[in-house]
Amino acid sequence: MKKFKICMGMLAIFALLFTSCSKEETNIPKEPGEETAVLSFGAVLNDLANRSMTKGHFDQIPTCSSEDPAVARIQFSYGGNTYNVDVDILEDEQGYFTDYAEELKIPVTGASTTVTLEEFMVYNGDPDDENTSLIWIAPIASEENPNQFDGYVDNPLPFDIIVQAGTKPYIDVEVLCFDRRNVNEYGYPFFDIIPGQLVPLCFFANYCPTPDGRHFVGNYSVALYYLDGEDRVTLYSDSTPDLDNDNNSADPVCLVVPESPFDNPDEDYLFYVITPEDWMGTYGDIDNTPLPEVGLSWSDVEDLLNDDGETNEYIHLFIGCDGNPGGGDDCTTNGGDVDEDGICDNEDGCINGVGPDCPGGGDDCTTSGGDADGDGICDNTDDCINGVGDGCDNGNGDDCDETAYVGSASDANAIQFNELTDGPNRWGFIYDFRATADVTTKTLDIYAGASTQYNLNDNTDIGDVTITFNRLTDEVVVTFDFENPNNDFDTLHVNISEDVPSRQTLQAPGQYNMNRDVEVNDGDSFTFTWTGDDSFFIVIHGEGVCMDM
Repeated sequence: MKKFKICMGMLAIFALLFTSCSKEETNIPKEPGEETAVLSFGAVLNDLANRSMTKGHFDQIPTCSSEDPAVARIQFSYGGNTYNVDVDILEDEQGYFTDYAEELKIPVTGASTTVTLEEFMVYNGDPDDENTSLIWIAPIASEENPNQFDGYVDNPLPFDIIVQAGTKPYIDVEVLCFDRRNVNEYGYPFFDIIPGQLVPLCFFANYCPTPDGRHFVGNYSVALYYLDGEDRVTLYSDSTPDLDNDNNSADPVCLVVPESPFDNPDEDYLFYVITPEDWMGTYGDIDNTPLPEVGLSWSDVEDLLNDDGETNEYIHLFIGCDGNPGGGDDCTTNGGDVDEDGICDNEDGCINGVGPDCPGGGDDCTTSGGDADGDGICDNTDDCINGVGDGCDNGNGDDCDETAYVGSASDANAIQFNELTDGPNRWGFIYDFRATADVTTKTLDIYAGASTQYNLNDNTDIGDVTITFNRLTDEVVVTFDFENPNNDFDTLHVNISEDVPSRQTLQAPGQYNMNRDVEVNDGDSFTFTWTGDDSFFIVIHGEGVCMDM
């Protein structure tokens, strides 16, 4: 199959279909003897460079991949049902087209049937394979944001196709090169394209016209970006609250965000920018200068969620309101903000560990042994200084914030995540536990501190784990034996399943199915109930362990 070449003057646009999150139907029902029509889709080229010159609202052209198309993922509907199908892509002298597929055989009742083409995406391989890339996509028309990429094509999705019995209509679909940095410009929900667990993230704002004035409910817009380790993706560009002008109130802005792609839950991967907006009839025309960008980690997002994974707390924005956490002003007229905690220094009771509101009294410890770690607890009474001391969560030691997985370098039943075709982009182990007697015991290693992804040599073996399964009592007992007797987990996550857990499950240890039964720092042994088959897959993940032996 020939390569698809891109030059500055010409960009290729091809036809493809994409499956949405909710698949209502996958098989098209047909009655015996019913007449049908068979759909086939072809590709169209457009000169995007010239088009962009005549459409002033387009400020960029999506970057194209040189990969060959392999599979089209299509969503269409008729008769009140929605269908999703993956179809191979073929090529002849006239270009690319979809292969014959039974799923594209449409029953025709009466004179004709109207089929609505809703989504169309093209991949360079199996769409369900983690290593496959989305390379072309047919844009969807957006009534809310008419200046998105749908303006590059003459006939954006969705559109209707009228089919008659016994025909084989050939439909041209215009597609654009898919550039994931602009994922929300194609008209598809970004979470149809970015895999992983999805959670809500909500914002609410107060606005103060003057530092000493009253608080108003604020109007604002949110731009939210996602860093996947390589690209910075725009998830939302201009999300605003619904305003109630009669009552001068507003609903929170609640967005859907993916989990972090990073192994470290404290690494920022979401970044938001708040822009104060005018609200005529309330506080009027204001300065619309965007506020400084703020980063969020997976830990930050999880802290806002309740036990059901829904938002329990909002990110409460205080725009121009003096003395509030995240205050939204630079404190230039209010004493500055030395420790950058959003509380201006003239009202801050704890600045860099010093002040009456600090833990431990907050004096400068000049007469009390100093305060080496700046935590506001003087060294002569501080039993955990820079992670070392009897009062530290993990005993005496340093580097007590490492991530650990239970696995083995020698046991073939210990599977590294990267050995799975759809494994997550992080290191870790699954153990394929197979009961061979009424009571079966396996001993594995605890590996911590991977500095290079998937590289077992970059991990440190810090102890053993014994897994015992009693199939007579349905009990799985997990016992930890750390080489450092003071070691322990701050957080422990356990997942047990009959089949290999999904990529989405592996990606988010905080959602593992046995976590509700784990109480960390409560002994070194945990018991779970397993009523499935004699064999199961178990993942054990911990956080907060020490590297020292």
